[in-house]
Amino acid sequence: MDSGAYSQVIEKKARTGWLLSYGDVITLLITFFIMMISKQAGDISRINRWVNERLQESNRQIEAVISGANMSDISTSLHSKGVQITLRGQSIFRTGDAEPLPELEEKLASIGASIRDLDILDLRNTVHAPVLRELEANGLIWNVEIRIEGHTDNVPLSSSSKYKDNWELSAARAQNIMKILQGSTGLSEKAFAVAGFGMFKPVAGNDSPEGRALNRRVEIYIDASIVKRQQN
Repeated sequence: MDSGAYSQVIEKKARTGWLLSYGDVITLLITFFIMMISKQAGDISRINRWVNERLQESNRQIEAVISGANMSDISTSLHSKGVQITLRGQSIFRTGDAEPLPELEEKLASIGASIRDLDILDLRNTVHAPVLRELEANGLIWNVEIRIEGHTDNVPLSSSSKYKDNWELSAARAQNIMKILQGSTGLSEKAFAVAGFGMFKPVAGNDSPEGRALNRRVEIYIDASIVKRQQN
């Protein structure tokens, strides 16, 4: 074999060896990223499970208060948006009005007291304090939000109503409920949010009295999440 042919063989082997080494590096990198993603997914799953357990505890606490006080027009359940407390019935508002009836105000005071006592509002004084410290050490905070949503049926308001339409009425009802809860819980206004959906998110048909009664409601959601701490 002459020197030129020999050089070509050596050069070809060198190129092939470099490609194999590069391929091994890429394979290692892909494996590394898969492992990181799997670990992160496992951590996220563990955190989500822990948050859901805290919400389940809160739901049981509020449900015990509602059941004990025989509040038949108020129900509670777990929802994707948190603990859901639903106010519904003839004893919460007058037709076309956004001011809660006295009976509802009394019930909201009891519900507000139960919310104030929820463990999720002060994890520092619970067995979960180490988890909270771990979150804070990683630049995260425990955030609790109480969201109140108003809903109506599709019956138009009378011309004498002070509200323009059902949309405006539902928002006013949600805001008034929020003010009562904020006062009874003593929580910061920053912990609350309100929304009015009018007749646009029904849970039943509006073609019967029973369906319209189900659609006239206020929903309170208590949600908790882990969020990144905002830098000042």
